Order: sequence, then C-alpha cells, then structure tokens
Amino acid sequence: MKTVKVKPNQTVFDILVEQYGTCEALEEFMCNNPALENAPEAGVPDKDSVSGRSTPEAMRAFRLDLPVRSGSTVRIDTDSKLIKTSVVKEINTEVTTYN
Repeated sequence: MKTVKVKPNQTVFDILVEQYGTCEALEEFMCNNPALENAPEAGVPDKDSVSGRSTPEAMRAFRLDLPVRSGSTVRIDTDSKLIKTSVVKEINTEVTTYN
C-alpha cells in the first residue's frame, strides 16, 4: 500500500486513472478508502433542507463525480492485479476533471 495526497479538483475517477490506469479498480479503491469526503465547495445548494438552510450536496452524501477533498490522503494497493502499469507509465500530467 502507498498513500497518495489528493490534488485539487480530483474526482475518484481521476485518481483511479492516475494511480491504477483504469476505473475498473473502483470497488477495491472504495474498500481501501471508506471515509472519503467530497470537497466542501463541491455540489449544488439543497433548497429543500429540513432546517431551511442551504446544504452543499457534498456534505450530504459522497459522490464519485464530484471532487474529493483536496489535500486528503487515499490508500492505493500497489500489489493490486488491477493496476495497468503500461497505462500508468504513459501518464505524465496531473489527472483532474475540474479546472
């Protein structure tokens, strides 16, 4: 296992592509990182909250398509059979969906 720091604007899918070379490792990644949180600024305000206040989507439920909290750490199984080393070697830039 190795620990990787999440870059700004990275989604789970970005991390999977960057570290595993494929999104096929999603289940393994989620099992190794059960406490993932979305970035606090991610999501759309919820106008139907019980308290009447806006609650960002990211605070209600973890979403794979929204950025993960920047600066948090995730665990990558370096012994995983799902890692596509030939793909990972070819990636020479940061992988982020949001700008």
